[in-house]
Amino acid sequence: MNPNDVYVFDATALIDLHNHFPKSFRKLRKYVSNGQVKIPEGVYREIKRKSDKLRKYVERWEIEHQFVIAIKNDIKLVNEFGRIEQSYGEKINVGDKVYPGFWKSPAGRKAADGQVVVIGKVYKYTVVSDDRAVRYACLSENVQCIGWPELARRVGLAGNNQISLDFEWKDTE
Repeated sequence: MNPNDVYVFDATALIDLHNHFPKSFRKLRKYVSNGQVKIPEGVYREIKRKSDKLRKYVERWEIEHQFVIAIKNDIKLVNEFGRIEQSYGEKINVGDKVYPGFWKSPAGRKAADGQVVVIGKVYKYTVVSDDRAVRYACLSENVQCIGWPELARRVGLAGNNQISLDFEWKDTE
């Protein structure tokens, strides 16, 4: 991972990383301690509602590294957050298509989707999400967005459990 890159996660991306790589998930701590992994306060609250190992990681990382970003502490985030929620809460237009917005997810208006997008936009962080509404809002706002599998590749979580496909080619002529 490039040392200048900072990633802001939605809850599902963090949960998926933890579920797919439970034994190597702690490798993320290095990036958290370097300030390269962040989550908005809404994602923090969502993960804290669960009682599992991921919750313990997140709570410890916040205490040790302050990796949670509070929207209310930055006037630029507050102002832009209102605009982002209004623009993409109900619906998202992409080209000639209309898609459900942030508020149409199971979490409804309590979803932290807008927080993730606004932090990515204002701070120029890369958003990590596989949520269609988040990805389309990032597209519309010109915010870089990747899915959790790509993040796993960048930080070295993926690749260790891959099947080797070494073939020996024989010339038959």
